[in-house]
Amino acid sequence: MISFIFSFKLWLRRTIGFIYFGIVAFLSLMPAQDLPHLTVYAGFDKLVHFSMYLGAAILACWSMDLGLKRVRPLYYLLAGVFLYGVLMEILQRTMHNGRNFEFRDMIANLTGAVAGILVYRYLEKKRIELADKSGNI
Repeated sequence: MISFIFSFKLWLRRTIGFIYFGIVAFLSLMPAQDLPHLTVYAGFDKLVHFSMYLGAAILACWSMDLGLKRVRPLYYLLAGVFLYGVLMEILQRTMHNGRNFEFRDMIANLTGAVAGILVYRYLEKKRIELADKSGNI
């Protein structure tokens, strides 16, 4: 399964990443009255932020992966994903669409991005182990 995930062509990985980031922007900038009211528990929206940026970080790493040689250190990608989340919060405030600028949302975004980088690193490590076992390194 891991080899399949990493076998996607680079252009396809990047296309999927761009589409995902577009969806995140769309959902982040929707007017408040158009959002579904899913209040499972207090702070549920922080879990949503965490999940969106977990996926964003994984896809950012995946779309920049060129095999076993690293193109950019992952902390650059982490900073980029986090700054994207900060930009979404700033735009929410400036667009006056009923959405709020919240530092807790940015913390949830950062936490999700860090978790995404860690998940990606785990998958990358497993890919290297599989390549070592099969002699394809």
